[in-house]
Amino acid sequence: MGIFTDEFDLAGYVEQQAMKIDGLQNRELFRDIIGDMFTQLYQHMYEEYHGLEQRMLAELPKPAEMPDLMTGLCPRTKYDLTDKELYPMDSDDLRKKEIPAADILWHLQKGESYALFPVFFAGETETLQRLVRERHTFSGTVKTAFGEVAATFELRPCRRYLEQIAALYPVVQQNALPWRSVLSPYLYKFAEVWITSLEGGQEDMSVQRVIIDYAEFRDVIHEDMVPLWNIQPWEVNASCYPEPCMDKTAYEHRLYANQLPAGSQYLVARSDAAIRNLRWQDGEFIISCDQRVSGAWPMLRIYPVASREKYGYRVYGNNHNQSFARNLIESYGQRIKTRGEIERFLRSFACMEDFELQDVQLRKKADKIATYSTEAFIDYEFRTGSREYTLELVFQAKQQDYRNVDVLSFLVTSLQHYFPEYTCAGRLV
Repeated sequence: MGIFTDEFDLAGYVEQQAMKIDGLQNRELFRDIIGDMFTQLYQHMYEEYHGLEQRMLAELPKPAEMPDLMTGLCPRTKYDLTDKELYPMDSDDLRKKEIPAADILWHLQKGESYALFPVFFAGETETLQRLVRERHTFSGTVKTAFGEVAATFELRPCRRYLEQIAALYPVVQQNALPWRSVLSPYLYKFAEVWITSLEGGQEDMSVQRVIIDYAEFRDVIHEDMVPLWNIQPWEVNASCYPEPCMDKTAYEHRLYANQLPAGSQYLVARSDAAIRNLRWQDGEFIISCDQRVSGAWPMLRIYPVASREKYGYRVYGNNHNQSFARNLIESYGQRIKTRGEIERFLRSFACMEDFELQDVQLRKKADKIATYSTEAFIDYEFRTGSREYTLELVFQAKQQDYRNVDVLSFLVTSLQHYFPEYTCAGRLV
């Protein structure tokens, strides 16, 4: 922490140093001199330092980029419907689902399994992947009005939340913004519970509850968990007739500022219209497309999130600090060439505060790789896949956490954009 950052407490520092002086007269003299003269000097230097920083940032305008996306987690029964920061990725998750016994029996009689509900695994992602890969079987019971029936269950991949992240990629492209990786460690820890067998049962029975014995994993597998993010579907009706463009083949649809509440950012969601241009002008959002008729525009409203923790779970985001070096890289496509630049790039992310970069090595073959790509849905069609070397990054976590590897995977994937000739990988020590 630097002395000219907002986190530095000068008054507290002066008091701490004063208490180290034994003589009361000298201590009082120290407070008078430092508390008066030095405080004014510090305030002057603080203003000059931040003025210089702002002038440097102003030399390079902030490049256009996609909004910061924040993700969180919440038990279903604890979510606050008045929350104005985070929203359920799937609003159906807030409703208690009824389990149709007839459908279950129909599929089981055909030798098929049946998907019941998603669960959250509060452990290492690698362990969850092993359980899914090995199709680990859990025993349990299905409670009905007539009693309890024995059943078996297994965990399978849950992809519907990750598919929503993937669906953002074409939306960001449509809005002419460069893509940024999304930090969503909770989503990689969801699995779907499937029922694989049921000892007896009737089609007209009413399932009251499914009870699963998760055995040694009972403390880390949680039901009724809802993943959250700071995106809310939004629809805006263009309130004026579209204006034809100069080429007379495209039309401008104008969304007024009072239709788009301030404080949030907006993206045009997927639309059938062939969008040619999007721009903001005096608070109004203008869409140029081939659509002649005025109508409703599907939007994504992205809220700012100030909370670092909600509902007992940490909020994660792909937000980063603005700096002259970062803007230089983004504006002019500068390459990262040294370890110092790698570390500065990683340090710009808020989530990097939990880690220390220990080493960076270029290896022919890297061992014990822990991270994974958080952008598997992107098809890098012009990369051959024959990258000969691996850029291995070694991190040390400041504290143990079951989400550490998932956060590192986001950091390594973000860095991968600047090293297309290598395979970037990371591990913890």
